[in-house]
Amino acid sequence: MSRSASLLCVLVVALALGPLQALPARAAGGGMSAAFARTWARTDRPVAEGQANRTWMWGPGPFSNVLFEQYDEGSMRGFRVVQYFDKTRMEITDTEADPVNPWYVTNGLLAKELITGQLQLGHNSFWQGPPALVNVAGDPNDPNGPTYATFNTLMGHQPLPLGWTIIQTVDRAGNVGANQSLASFGVTAATFVPETNHTVASVFWEFMQSEGLIYQDGGFRNGRLFENPFYATGYPLTEAYWTTVLVGGVPKLVLVQVFERRVLTYTPDNPPGWQVEAGNVGQHYYAWRYGLLGDEPLTWTALGGPYAEIRPEELPYIDVLFLSIWQLQVGLQPLTFLLDHPDRDNPQWRADVETRLIFMQDAVRALREVSPPPRLGSAHSEVLAALNYFDRASSELRQYLATGDGTLERAAYFDVLQGLAALDELGLLAARGTKPALGRTQALRSVS
Repeated sequence: MSRSASLLCVLVVALALGPLQALPARAAGGGMSAAFARTWARTDRPVAEGQANRTWMWGPGPFSNVLFEQYDEGSMRGFRVVQYFDKTRMEITDTEADPVNPWYVTNGLLAKELITGQLQLGHNSFWQGPPALVNVAGDPNDPNGPTYATFNTLMGHQPLPLGWTIIQTVDRAGNVGANQSLASFGVTAATFVPETNHTVASVFWEFMQSEGLIYQDGGFRNGRLFENPFYATGYPLTEAYWTTVLVGGVPKLVLVQVFERRVLTYTPDNPPGWQVEAGNVGQHYYAWRYGLLGDEPLTWTALGGPYAEIRPEELPYIDVLFLSIWQLQVGLQPLTFLLDHPDRDNPQWRADVETRLIFMQDAVRALREVSPPPRLGSAHSEVLAALNYFDRASSELRQYLATGDGTLERAAYFDVLQGLAALDELGLLAARGTKPALGRTQALRSVS
């Protein structure tokens, strides 16, 4: 029996075993595919491994499984791949695009949707709902803290003049006041953003431009947390306001500013490294979309066929397996071209090869680190056998770059080809181009 037939038999037989269990509305946590893990690792791997003392920008890991959300330009026939973290949502709109491109994974405009009530269903497609009555900071059950709906009315307020000290306050009802004692914190309007006609508070602007320990190109190093200061946050939608919220049931004075992608908070009495924090916008948005609006989270089971028999406890493994293999196949095609046209003395060629090599190692790491559920253990063994080709190619390619030995370059080239062929034979990519079963978002669209 061929490897392809063997693996397909393992999957089909395994997925046919046992009744399908009902999916929880909010999964305990999903697995991170290669592309999502690479995006997460830059700022949050140092925090997770205790190497940096600062706020999470994504969170310790995803709290949802991979979901399929309707989006007009999505490559899966009008759907895109997303996954939720405490602080935000990661998105892949085009699964056929180059996963090495830094914009392959995007960062949702969740705070903008929450503050406006506009659920985005495409580049130019929206469903208009009410602004979210969800607290922007602090305890979710705080009855007095401001909500996203509170800040909706503040979007049109004029920007503070640059250099002015920020003493303005806001309460849950949207009443704006001023408290001169807040000048003692020395927070000022630091920079003006013409795109949205708002300024950024100095404590947030310093954080957005800050440097620290990051994870990049396979190792820890010092660098800018964000290559573009607005990459993680988007542009400011409001000015910054002081308010009081409950944190663990204790009242806290915080400065809050809503951006397109994130909400940033500044708590003066927090310890260093944690005074500026990213709010839990991912949690807030998930509760709004899949709770208050009643949309239905669609996991791999929505693809139908054998996917419909995937059990909930198997979803974290499937999250990593399918997406990482897609990304490997797309991301390594350019590497085969580079190796087929070697030009070791060309700096650009070397840089391109290094980029693809690091991506290959990251993807293989993601697949090797995930633990398969019991009934898919045999299938995982075949995946690991395919990854051996990439491990060998990585070693050969690094030796070639160091020594210039052409036989190593040829060996790496053929091992990459064999690895790609082995992955193709596994028959795991049937979901490509599949349209998930429609959830309640379709009902929302029909009345938009």
